[in-house]
Amino acid sequence: MEQLEGKVAVVTGGGSGVGEGMIGACVDAGMRVVVADIDLEGAERVASAARERGAEAIAVHVDVADRVAMDALAERAYEEFGEVNLLCCNAGVIIEASIEDSTDADWEWLFRVNVMGVVHGAQAFLPRMREQEGEAHIVNTGSIAGLFVPRLDVATYAASKHAVVGLTDRLRHEVAGTGIGVSVLCPGGVTTRLFEGHRNVPDDLADKVTPATRTDGAGGMAPAEVGRRVLDAVRADRFWIITHPRDEDRGLVDERYEELVDSYAWARDR
Repeated sequence: MEQLEGKVAVVTGGGSGVGEGMIGACVDAGMRVVVADIDLEGAERVASAARERGAEAIAVHVDVADRVAMDALAERAYEEFGEVNLLCCNAGVIIEASIEDSTDADWEWLFRVNVMGVVHGAQAFLPRMREQEGEAHIVNTGSIAGLFVPRLDVATYAASKHAVVGLTDRLRHEVAGTGIGVSVLCPGGVTTRLFEGHRNVPDDLADKVTPATRTDGAGGMAPAEVGRRVLDAVRADRFWIITHPRDEDRGLVDERYEELVDSYAWARDR
């Protein structure tokens, strides 16, 4: 989808961080935008900034873990703009705890948001995208934590992001030949409020989720740069979107797949 000017983007988790960076890049490209977030105040702030730059933009409150809410988001976007050409399922949360120390609520919350948020995005938007004219594209936010064992003690997060990578890979095969592109975004460290996501823990899990141990998201890539790279990848129809081409990360990927290939050889010799 090389031509983006005038087209419509919906970004979940658009009220801050990587989502805000995506919105900014979409505005730079001349797109109309739907800023969706569970934090409506944040979404309205980002949408207002987009309108000040001359873009058509609306803010929508959505809990991506709620399929009904995601259907409502799709209905609102199509009602407002008549089409959705780019869907970025970006909303995400994180817990810092080992597998041994994590709670069932940790797993429940992260998989509701990080995994089911992506599933609900496809379920709510894909039928409409198939019916509209022209090309479309879906970007699901994974993580480098979905490519290899992360350095931080974030087992629940890594598991959820491995799931996002796997289901996104399957999704691209399901829509092959339809004019709908698919990408998985696997960023490294980005300056965001990811570790402050506990403010949005649902009431039914509030007293059961492992408390946050850090809030510092400084020192990473700027969200605006991530957004720029995402749109470059969409234009080029790239499946994998790697934002941090660091040698140490590439080395970990190589080690993992070399071990996997070696295991096939070992199995063949049994």
